[in-house]
Amino acid sequence: MAIKRVTYDTLKFLVAEIKERYAEKGDIGALGGLDKVAVENLTEDLKSLINGKADAATTLAGYGIKDGMTATEVAAAISTAIAGTDHLSRVMVDSTGDIDTVADDAEKKIYMVKNASGEAGNLYSEYMVINGKLEKVGDWKVDLSSYAKTTEVTAAIANALKTYAKTADVTKAINEAVAGLIQLDDLSVTVTGAGNVITGLAYDNKTGKFTATKGITALTAADLTEITQQEIKALFA
Repeated sequence: MAIKRVTYDTLKFLVAEIKERYAEKGDIGALGGLDKVAVENLTEDLKSLINGKADAATTLAGYGIKDGMTATEVAAAISTAIAGTDHLSRVMVDSTGDIDTVADDAEKKIYMVKNASGEAGNLYSEYMVINGKLEKVGDWKVDLSSYAKTTEVTAAIANALKTYAKTADVTKAINEAVAGLIQLDDLSVTVTGAGNVITGLAYDNKTGKFTATKGITALTAADLTEITQQEIKALFA
């Protein structure tokens, strides 16, 4: 039947594809018959390579490295290097007579000597020991000319607030604004005229007074009288 023929042809195609894409077990050597490959199944070169590898470790010694520095040794080396580096420090002294030019670290300091002729005591002269001799290398002072004084800041704030109204001024302005307006207490209603029906309503926007006018009288239930059936029949007799 056609169905059997198509199934058989399809099976032949699949077998051909499998043979083309995958090698037979006998074609891949002795390893083809093993479920797992052990070191013993490898060549001597591969065995030596695997046996000589380093296992995972957390230290250099664990990898067989013997000439590496530890973290503690690195920190100590850095501290020693910094300590041996020449660096300058600033020292405040009252006069040049207080400077020891033959001290071991004399050439590693900048000496700040106060200058009596300075402005407001903020001027200093800088000295350094160079080749065993004291040399003046410059002057230094605190420059506060670009900073505002407390009185100047206070004056600037007061000047900036001149354009703003004070609380008392605002309150006064509100009271003056509402002085001519009608207050809630001014509202009232007055009724005039006869009757029980409001026929007109007037409002005075100057005084806040409402005036209601009664012009007619409407009938109420009391004004109506019940008519009996006998009275209705009598009308048509």
